[in-house]
Amino acid sequence: NPNKMTTTVAFPGAADAQKFESEPEVRTFTTEVLTEPMEWTGQIQADLWVTSSARDTDFIVRVSDVYPDGRSIILVDYVRRARYREGFEKEVPMEPGEVTNVAFDVGWISQVFNRGHRIRVTVCSTGVLFYEPNPNTGGPFGFDMPADAVVAENTVEHNRTHASRIVAPIPRIPLK
Repeated sequence: NPNKMTTTVAFPGAADAQKFESEPEVRTFTTEVLTEPMEWTGQIQADLWVTSSARDTDFIVRVSDVYPDGRSIILVDYVRRARYREGFEKEVPMEPGEVTNVAFDVGWISQVFNRGHRIRVTVCSTGVLFYEPNPNTGGPFGFDMPADAVVAENTVEHNRTHASRIVAPIPRIPLK
């Protein structure tokens, strides 16, 4: 909903995202507690299969390190405006209700997730104040939210046919 300004936790610096992650508009995926340290070094990629009721919307993917005390510290995030899913050279609107692939690089990371921690991935469509709100119409952007802004009903698919995923850069040589 572009008119509901759910404030995200933004960079720079480490921040606890628990409050934001509990918002109903945010989809949260969390691993079990790690029994051994796990290293991610390299570029994280998002490969989302999504549906939307809108012709354009945003998808923000974020990776956090969840500490044993519950703090969820943001490590990296990135936004992809759906109209630019095929590149920034041309705008391609979504077909409302049609399953669409939105793949993008989330960012670079070098992180060891310690034993007792969990890895969390969140997917959302709002990043205010860090990312400009999307009116979800496919129309041009301006400084003010247009009167015809619409609420996008977005779904992240995760089934056999459309398996949304995060590709994590896990080195071949495990930590000892």
